[in-house]
Amino acid sequence: MAQEIERKYLLTGDQWKSLAEGTHYRQGYLSTVKERTVRVRTIGEEGYLTIKGITVGISRLEFEYEIPTSDANELLDE
Repeated sequence: MAQEIERKYLLTGDQWKSLAEGTHYRQGYLSTVKERTVRVRTIGEEGYLTIKGITVGISRLEFEYEIPTSDANELLDE
């Protein structure tokens, strides 16, 4: 179990582009009810199942589990 605090930053200029590397992400949501969000995602050749709880203030509980990529792809193809 972990606490997640979502932070966003706005960058100015293009200097960061020369340092950036690309990674293929694929994701979908299995549930998006108020109390929780369940997401499946592939990042390159790895698969993940993530469960996020309700946001309280600026944080929420987050559980993330690595799953077989074939399982993640099957869920995303449904």
